Amino acid sequence: MSRAAAGCQVFWPAPFEVCGAILDKYNSLGGPNSFLLFPKSNELVNPDGYGRRSEFMGGHIYWSGATGAHFVAHDFLTKWGNVGYEGGFMKYPVTDEIVNPDGTGRRQVFQDGVIYWHPSTGAHVIHGRILQKWAEVGYETGEFGYPTSDEMASTGWWATQSQIEQRFQRGAMFYNGPTDSVILANFKVEVTAN
Repeated sequence: MSRAAAGCQVFWPAPFEVCGAILDKYNSLGGPNSFLLFPKSNELVNPDGYGRRSEFMGGHIYWSGATGAHFVAHDFLTKWGNVGYEGGFMKYPVTDEIVNPDGTGRRQVFQDGVIYWHPSTGAHVIHGRILQKWAEVGYETGEFGYPTSDEMASTGWWATQSQIEQRFQRGAMFYNGPTDSVILANFKVEVTAN
């Protein structure tokens, strides 16, 4: 058995050290008996040179001085990776996964956005003005439901009215950059601006 540095712990049979705030988070989740299972890396310095992470068989724990230590796993880790991890626009996680009020869906909050997940829609990023508007109309429990897409370039007639759209279970939202407004279109064919 290898000996760990001060403030670190090795979880045999994995030869990797888990340290500091990441170790505290890992142990609070149950260590190797949690969904994260065993470590598969020592603590790594993130590409920004500031934050740290440890990689586990079931996910990662990320730490920064501004956000603390939070796990990111499964579909959330994949989706966050698709937008550049901490080096992308979402930056670092500020929460662990949170069960939504419906008891089925989940979300994870990052410094500049949120990933929402539901078994029928998958994981999708929502941020900026569309997130603000979605909050105003009740998030996932409101008339639009969960997001079914990430933001994308507007298409068809909507491309003349907006640059970005995001689709939801019961509608879509369209962002117009020049006017900084969000157009709502629910599947009842009601359209409202801002």
